[in-house]
Amino acid sequence: MSFLAPWYVPVLAGALTVPPLVLLYFLKLKRQRLPVASTLLWRKSIEDLRVNSPFQRLRSSLLLLLQLLVLAAACIAIAEPFKSAGRTFDNAIVLLIDQSASMAARESNGETRLEMAKREAARVIEGLTAQQRAMVIAFADRARVLAPFSDDRKALLRAIDSIQQTDAPAKLTEAMTLAEAHSMPQGEDIGIAQQIGHAHVILFTDGRLRDAEEVIAQRSTVELVKVGTTAENVGIVDLDVRRNYEQPTELTILARIRNFGTQAVARDVSLFINGELKDARSIGQLAAAGSAEKVALLRPGEMPDERSETVVPFEVVLETGANVEVRLSGTDALATDDRAFAVVTPPQPMKLLLVTAGNRFLKRMVGVMPADQFDTWTPEEYQTKPDAELIENGRCIYDVVVFDAHSTDRLPPGNYFFFGGIPLIDGVERGDLLENEILLDWDDTHPVLQHTVVESLRIVGWHDLKLPQEAVTIIEGTNGPVLSFLGRGRNQYLISAFSIFNEDRTALNTDWVFKGESIAFMYDALRFLAGSTTQGQQPPVKPGEAFSVPVAPQYQNVAVRRPDQTTENIPVGSLGLATYGRTDKVGLYVVSTGIPGEGTRAVNLLDEYESLIAPKGDFRIASGDVQQSSGSELARQPLWPYFLMALGGILFVEWFVYSKRVYV
Repeated sequence: MSFLAPWYVPVLAGALTVPPLVLLYFLKLKRQRLPVASTLLWRKSIEDLRVNSPFQRLRSSLLLLLQLLVLAAACIAIAEPFKSAGRTFDNAIVLLIDQSASMAARESNGETRLEMAKREAARVIEGLTAQQRAMVIAFADRARVLAPFSDDRKALLRAIDSIQQTDAPAKLTEAMTLAEAHSMPQGEDIGIAQQIGHAHVILFTDGRLRDAEEVIAQRSTVELVKVGTTAENVGIVDLDVRRNYEQPTELTILARIRNFGTQAVARDVSLFINGELKDARSIGQLAAAGSAEKVALLRPGEMPDERSETVVPFEVVLETGANVEVRLSGTDALATDDRAFAVVTPPQPMKLLLVTAGNRFLKRMVGVMPADQFDTWTPEEYQTKPDAELIENGRCIYDVVVFDAHSTDRLPPGNYFFFGGIPLIDGVERGDLLENEILLDWDDTHPVLQHTVVESLRIVGWHDLKLPQEAVTIIEGTNGPVLSFLGRGRNQYLISAFSIFNEDRTALNTDWVFKGESIAFMYDALRFLAGSTTQGQQPPVKPGEAFSVPVAPQYQNVAVRRPDQTTENIPVGSLGLATYGRTDKVGLYVVSTGIPGEGTRAVNLLDEYESLIAPKGDFRIASGDVQQSSGSELARQPLWPYFLMALGGILFVEWFVYSKRVYV
């Protein structure tokens, strides 16, 4: 048996109560002398007549013994005794509590996994001894310290109770980094550092942590309390919304649905547009993902049987922008992935601007796009035209501006394709002309190259480009990038190191212009830059990711309406962008931007590994296997209630003995 309270608490309680009780039994009872007719009825008080001094010799007394037992039981109960569960802990305990999307899975007892994890963590806190400290860290895609190392159990329990469910995916790396950083304090009191020392990390999760096998515990002992057992879940894992390029009012919606459970299931899928039911489809039976053992051992990148997946298409005519929702019927353990959202943009062709001194090849390549407006300016016109002809609501009027061998710093927020020139911004430089170089590598999965055979590209020469680190190389040559993408603030730049003509524009620099692939390349490049204008929807956002929206120049602050209909106010940045990062729930986030069609963003889980809710069967981290325990193994059994029960029983006996002696 051990005690949670410091040793001096019961000692002090005993010192304040036991001596006064014993002293009372030494004291002489003072009586007033009165004449009576007979002493027959006073035999029991005859012993008092012998007392003629202030104190008397302590005689054997059953009442005194019972009262001492009452005080002893009370003092022990105050010390909060407990029965050890057979486990010992370091003085520093770190509780890591997973609050990611899979922890919202509801078990057969009606509790979510997060509720179960919080309950088990609270039991550990309630069993802390006076010498132990604990801290609480909650994590999903990011980790937060909710309570630093403390021996205040009430504060630690409040921190655990404050943890809220999120729909973000789980990552363990940041949480472990925080745990180890705090377990070895720097610059703090040396006594506290020595008291904390080596930390015992207790991880409360279902084990679905995709980066767990990359985590190394350098100064900590890691123990896993696995919560949850159910594996049955069907989820929407992808949602693609596109407009037909020839008929922009025709909208195609593709929802990919997968069964992650161990039983075959049949579900229906419904399509809602602006909250109104438009269509419903039955997907029939989806095969099981596999046996319970197989599903529990799946790792990131290892998906279940393909027969457990299906794609459901919807075709609708939509002449305006709208909010689209695809919803699965019925219920399963995880409701988060039963809904997916998209913000559809209005069917408007692009507005294109070509800045060139004269280039019929490039004009033909750009002209194939179904553009509502296609203008051609000379470089001099681009530099001198008034802002009113180029900028509206703080943004470029044109969806994409294509520059032919022209470099400029006149770059209002917008999308730009530099063919042979560069944007004159920090970190971008154009060096010497390189001739007879070789294309080494390219990313044929990038949307810009999805219909392009790069091997057919023949280029006489291109300029040596120096780009910032955040630039993405799409085509790479022997001495650097040939085609790159750079996103900065509200601007997007597609930068080509080569141009159509040579330096003095007397000869072609590439034969690519005579091939149909150049048309497909330009088509894909302009669609990629224009984004939602051509693809049919605003860029989707994953839970935990921040999104930015352009705001009308007159606004300094904007309101954000969350999916739960609560509202927050956020400031507008210097670039005229409002950035919001608390996207911890799936659904639609609406920002009052003052610009029509720009303020709504859809946040979706669409994460196969997070929808795979079967608890991980062989959880481990990079530094080795992790010891697994149940919550009951970690919790200590409190014994003070039993001492209080004994105290009550002794009081009853003491009352009975006293009553028998008084009433003769």
